Amino acid sequence: MSFVFSQSPIWMLDRSKAPGAFPIEKIKFPSANKHILKNGIVVNSVNLGEQPVFKFELSTKAGGIHNDVPGLASLTAQLMKRGTSKHNALHIHQSFDFHGAFWDIQATLDQATFTVYGLVKHFGALMPYVADMIHMCIFPEQEFQKELEIEIQKNKLNWEKTAYSASQIMRNKLYGGDPYGRAATPDSLALLNVSDLITFYKKTWASQIPSIFLSGKISNEEINILESTLGGLAFNTKEQLLVPDPIFMEPSSTKETREDALQSSIRLGIKSINRKNKDYFKFSVLNTLLGGFFGSRLQKNIREEKGFTYGISSSLVPMYRSGYWAVGTDVKNENVTETISEVKKEMQILRDELVSEEELSLVKNYLMGSFTGELTQAFDIAEKVKIIELEGLDADYYDQFQDQIFSCTPNEIRDLANKYLDPLKLTEVVVGGN
Repeated sequence: MSFVFSQSPIWMLDRSKAPGAFPIEKIKFPSANKHILKNGIVVNSVNLGEQPVFKFELSTKAGGIHNDVPGLASLTAQLMKRGTSKHNALHIHQSFDFHGAFWDIQATLDQATFTVYGLVKHFGALMPYVADMIHMCIFPEQEFQKELEIEIQKNKLNWEKTAYSASQIMRNKLYGGDPYGRAATPDSLALLNVSDLITFYKKTWASQIPSIFLSGKISNEEINILESTLGGLAFNTKEQLLVPDPIFMEPSSTKETREDALQSSIRLGIKSINRKNKDYFKFSVLNTLLGGFFGSRLQKNIREEKGFTYGISSSLVPMYRSGYWAVGTDVKNENVTETISEVKKEMQILRDELVSEEELSLVKNYLMGSFTGELTQAFDIAEKVKIIELEGLDADYYDQFQDQIFSCTPNEIRDLANKYLDPLKLTEVVVGGN
């Protein structure tokens, strides 16, 4: 038997022609189901997907802004894993491992989060441990000393990295003594004692009503489990944790020399906005165009044309009480001055000239493509629901986001650049070699 194959099969792709491109249409952001447990905890759940898995997130007011000691919130979160009045650390860790679950407790500047990933069939076995750690941690002195030593060593190693140091210094130069401007050091961590953690834990984790975000293959059974475990916890909400708005510092320039550094880390920052500001949506378009994706102007100029770096990016950093805009890159020491000059030049161009419709359309499609791609997984949707809930945004926030992206014009990009991106107001930080 013989076979004859055509030289040009009809199914072969013509790779000399680019595939057709089509504009991305607006899609409705899915809403979450809401349930209030008997003790007042609000549970937002997203039921999506066929795999029997879940992601549990409990967020509470236990971030760095709720204390005066840098590093205290993070260390408290870490020590919560070290045992409760019912179970020691070994038993807790072995139990999560036995059920194939990943879990972690982390604190950021604004909040702290208890996260668990696992199989739905083990949800009921895991939640009692979560409830214990929320209300029954004991912070053993021996465990505290072990964890403190680990944190001090990790912190010391981080400060030896130019990129880490530059980022921390920049926030300090932007925010000064505000909680957003403070950073833990080995010396500040060494001053902590176990009573500091216990006091903070009781004031935050054990007292403030948290919010829960549940996603995956979720049913009423998981809600009932939450009701019987975390719903039975009593929270003392008499103490309101209020933090005043931060005051930004005047622009400044800082250079920290590291004799053995072959490169320098550059961080440029400027006072900006958070998600509650009406300009946030279209400023996101502006940021993406300038330095927010691989085809951005900063990448083309400083990476592709100048060859100064493997990567450079800009980002709009929204936090609960304010926000800032930042540029970050690592370059050879001899290219620092020119790199900073080129960043300022690109900022000024956007203030002076209109972006073309073609370039703006490319950025819009990139943003919309990224956004729609994040709506295919329950975990990603829940992350956006969490942002809406914790930051007090409108329920249709992500519908507004799409509308604003579609309607953004070259004139608006130029106006926003003039409003928020003044090169003369940049705070400059360089950490590296001579």
